[in-house]
Order: sequence, then C-alpha cells, then structure tokens
Amino acid sequence: MARPKKSEERDTRQDILEAALDLFAQDGFFGTSMRAIAREVGVRESALYHHFSSKDAILEGLMQSLGPGQARKLVDLDIGALLDAMGPREVLESLVQAMITLWTMPGEQKLLRLMMSEGHRLGVNQVLNLPRYMREARTHLARVFEAMQARKQLKKADPYALTLELMGPLMMLRVMYLVMPKGPPDLKGFHAEVKAHLDFFWSAVSKT
Repeated sequence: MARPKKSEERDTRQDILEAALDLFAQDGFFGTSMRAIAREVGVRESALYHHFSSKDAILEGLMQSLGPGQARKLVDLDIGALLDAMGPREVLESLVQAMITLWTMPGEQKLLRLMMSEGHRLGVNQVLNLPRYMREARTHLARVFEAMQARKQLKKADPYALTLELMGPLMMLRVMYLVMPKGPPDLKGFHAEVKAHLDFFWSAVSKT
C-alpha cells in the first residue's frame, strides 16, 4: 500500500529511505525493486533518480544515516571539552546510552536484521562494503579513547583495540535482547547487562 501523500514541502529523500528500509526488511534487498519503492513512497519511479542513482545508492544512504554510520556524529563532538566537563566515565556512559537508545529504534532494528540476513550476499555482489563502515565506526570511537589517554585517564592500550573490547559484548547483547526475541524485548534486562559490561570494562581500563 502506498504511503499517504504529504505536503509539497515533504522530504522526499527521507521518504525514499524509510520506504526502502521497510521493503528491504520485508522482502530483502534483492527482492525489492525501484518500482516497488516508488510505489511505496507514492511517486513516479523516475522521481527516485533525482535523489539516488540506484538501489545500491539508497542502501548506502541508509548506512550513512543508520547503523555504523551513526558513529560519524562523533567527529562533530569536542571530546576534550566533554571530558573536562563530565569526566571520562560519564562521557563513556553517555555515549553508550545514546548508542543503545538508537538500537531500540525500529529503523535500526530493521537495518541490523537486513545485515544479518543478507550482509554476506551484499558483500559478494559488491553492493555494500560493510567492513568499511565498521572500521570507520571503530576509528571514530577510538578518538574518544585517545583523548582519555592524552589526559592519562586510561591505562596504556591500543585505542582501536579498545573499541572492540567495548563494542563486542554490546553487539552480542543487542542481538540477544533486541533481535532474537519473538515478543517484546526485555529492556530492563538489556540495560542491566549493558551496565554490568560497562562497569567491568571501565574497571579494566581506567587508571582511577
């Protein structure tokens, strides 16, 4: 069913991304056509090409605004000022909390399910270089640990390696609590396990 038409000022690009994500999650990337996306948005198929050159480009657009692409927001943060104002533990807690809040959003869950079900095929067919996005996300997060080390707030360790130590268990908890359950997720249990991991991680890397 096509989406209701909005005003002339509507953000057609965002409409396309949202419609495509719904269809990708429902029918898979390879099972979704540009025509189907246009029908879902309520525009002519030719209108899609004013915003995206191809279906691959739509998926790239989703990856830039969701998933690992969210880590690009760290570039705009003054990490040093945040550390001075809040302290290292509080900054890390704030970043993790923002991350897991995003993970509970429907769009993020749909994208993760798509990556889990079709990620390998997308890579083989050279549609999406998911490892590149993951490496970029780790690089952005590593800047936070670098800033902490510059202030002698962390033990000596490779900042890039620390991103894996922090994120690996969090991603496992994400799958367990937000992706695998058939019913409503146990958010209370999820947050409790996230806090326990963050406590353990901080006790292992902090100098204080």
